[in-house]
Amino acid sequence: MYCSFVKYLVNPASLSIDVPISFVKQVYGETWEDKKLHIYHASGKKWVVRLKRVNSMPVLTDGWQTVASDLNLQKDCLLNFQPLSQFGIDLSCYVNGMCGESYYTIKCYLRLGVTIIEDSFVEECYGDNPPTGTYEICYKGSLWIVSTSKLHSGYVFSHGWPELCNDLGIHEDDLLLFQKLDDVFFFFF
Repeated sequence: MYCSFVKYLVNPASLSIDVPISFVKQVYGETWEDKKLHIYHASGKKWVVRLKRVNSMPVLTDGWQTVASDLNLQKDCLLNFQPLSQFGIDLSCYVNGMCGESYYTIKCYLRLGVTIIEDSFVEECYGDNPPTGTYEICYKGSLWIVSTSKLHSGYVFSHGWPELCNDLGIHEDDLLLFQKLDDVFFFFF
């Protein structure tokens, strides 16, 4: 089962964050109310929160504000939640588009003719060896060969990218998350 959800953090001081009902039902089934969960972060920190029903919708509360405070989460950062088990969630926080060697971007191929590789990702992960060339992109066990190229002052996915988007049904303005695995391989989720 591959399941996750992402949220833009609108109010870092909020006591709760809403969770899509489809995620909750897929991961926890119909008996999800008042479930104690552990949130894990790459920093090694761990928190206990509650998954509760508020106005008929699931929310993470009773501890969420501590998570946001401990991680110093800022407005408009992107949060990616992935289940680890029936009682655990891995939380990745994307600040300025970056989270370790992962980044997110928006597919805007139809408007721009390219999909941008974030500058902060290029600087952090490639330094003086920018990502021009051919890369393998993996999604659910399938591989696509995609070229990157320099465009103005940045880098973009180019040759092979439209085919990947067509094969996977990626639409304009879809949110895309990438993780660098090595110098020639990206994981896409």
